[in-house]
Amino acid sequence: MSRLEEVNLPFRTQQLAKNDYNNNDEYVAGNPDALSTGDEQGKGEFNGQVGSATDIKTRKVLMTKNKYNKNREYNAGTA
Repeated sequence: MSRLEEVNLPFRTQQLAKNDYNNNDEYVAGNPDALSTGDEQGKGEFNGQVGSATDIKTRKVLMTKNKYNKNREYNAGTA
């Protein structure tokens, strides 16, 4: 172990103590807080939705004003 790692270890442990996630509950793709489940935390895809509750709501509002939607996607054929 290098000197830098030795000095860093106590600080890392201290910061992990403040973090909601740790080795037993990691923030990974399968963590409920990482998925878009209708709360403000998750951003990853879940049941076809991506983003936080605010992201999803804003996207729906903007899509009603946009002529492109799920039925008429913006691509090379419609551009």
